[in-house]
Amino acid sequence: MVDMNKALGLYDDVKGDMKFFVNSDVRSKILLSLREKPKDLPILRSELDFSSSTILHGIYQLEDKNFVFKNSGHYYLSQMGELAAIKLVNLMKSFSSMNKLESLFLNHEIEVIPLHLLEGIDNLEQGQIIESKLQNLMGSHKAISDRILNSKEIRLISSVFFPEYMDLLKDPDSLKRNVNLIMTDNVCDILLNQYMDDLHNLDNSKINIWKIDDPLKLSFAMADEFIALGLFLENGVYDSNRFLISEGNESLAWGNKLFNHYLDQATEFKL
Repeated sequence: MVDMNKALGLYDDVKGDMKFFVNSDVRSKILLSLREKPKDLPILRSELDFSSSTILHGIYQLEDKNFVFKNSGHYYLSQMGELAAIKLVNLMKSFSSMNKLESLFLNHEIEVIPLHLLEGIDNLEQGQIIESKLQNLMGSHKAISDRILNSKEIRLISSVFFPEYMDLLKDPDSLKRNVNLIMTDNVCDILLNQYMDDLHNLDNSKINIWKIDDPLKLSFAMADEFIALGLFLENGVYDSNRFLISEGNESLAWGNKLFNHYLDQATEFKL
């Protein structure tokens, strides 16, 4: 729970610093450009497409804040400038992620995502929302299943049962994969009631199934090169029409933390 008074007080303390960048394209772009490497005025003018006088005015303001300094005709970021540039990039990536993921997060139960991972939403900036077409509602899920089958490391969390899980476990190449499944009680019950024979016939040396009592409401898959995330609507119904796909090291690290968060609450499910 956020302490409102503390948050409002913090805003009052730093609002001037936020406005310093948000209210100026020039200052922000100079900071981002210099993060790549030190540059002289002609290079900055060519890259940023601002006049010399505009750039120099912005640099003067950045120097006054101890974010930038000049040495031998080139402009450098100070240590504080480097930190400011890093946080500015994080902020931009966070807003980019929010814009891209709006259809998945708005009117959905996002409480299942731990606060520290919501705070790290900038790690999902490379993601995209996949929406199923009305004439082929399962097509997108089939595409994900195919990608999972081609992976060697697979991690799944779900309170929704997908028959593709058994296809994954029974696949002849299953011994080439490390598979970890975290499932709720109801999904485990479906496995036991409908697939008991299949489960006992598995060579499960590389398959680990975990049960979680938490009534979590999400569907999550993590494979070699991507993560996929689906959420429940606020009315308690799983939204099978849209989910997040995100690739890259930052997304994989984010997904690994989500999986481990629920793995810490789960118990091993003995077949």
